[in-house]
Amino acid sequence: MGVIASWGTKKFEVNPKKIYPFRDFSTGFKLKTDANADTSGTSPTNTRGRELEQITCSTYLLASAGVDVRGEFGSWRKLVGEAHPFFIGGISFGAGNFQLESVDISEAQLDTNGNFLAAALSFTFMEYIPASASATAKATTKSSGKSATKSMTETIAEKKKEAMNATASTDDKKKKSPY
Repeated sequence: MGVIASWGTKKFEVNPKKIYPFRDFSTGFKLKTDANADTSGTSPTNTRGRELEQITCSTYLLASAGVDVRGEFGSWRKLVGEAHPFFIGGISFGAGNFQLESVDISEAQLDTNGNFLAAALSFTFMEYIPASASATAKATTKSSGKSATKSMTETIAEKKKEAMNATASTDDKKKKSPY
C-alpha cells in the first residue's frame, strides 16, 4: 500500500483511509516530420525531431472509499495549465515536466440530494518545454559599434544548434528512468 503515481500535490494512492486508483495509463512517442515538394517526383521526408510526449490516465473515485468526489474534480480543474514532474512508483517518468491539459468527469453517480457518490476522472498531460528567456528576448548583434537585429531565421538556426548540443546534468541523468 502506498503512492502509485503522483503529479504535483496530487497522489494516486491506496491506504487504509483512502483508495485513489491509477488506471488506464497510456503514452507514446512519435517523430515530427514533414515532406518537401520536389520536382523530380519524390517527396523527401525531413525528420524534425520528436513530438511532445502525451500522457493520459484516469481514476475512479468513490465517496465510500474516503474521497470527496466533487471536491477532487474541483481541485483538479484548478490545476489545468500547471506543469510538474510525473512520478510512477516514486521514479520520475519522462524527460521533465508535464502540463495538465485537461480533466474530464464521467460516469458520475449522485444520491437524491445531489451529492457525488462516484465518478471517473480522466486526465491528459503534455510534455512541457518552457519558453526560455533568451529565446523570447530580442536578439541583437554588434557590428562596428552599431546594434543590428538578427533575422528570425538566424535566431532559429542558433537555437537549433544550442538544442542539438544540449546535455543533461549528472543529477538529471540519475533521476531519469529509461521507462
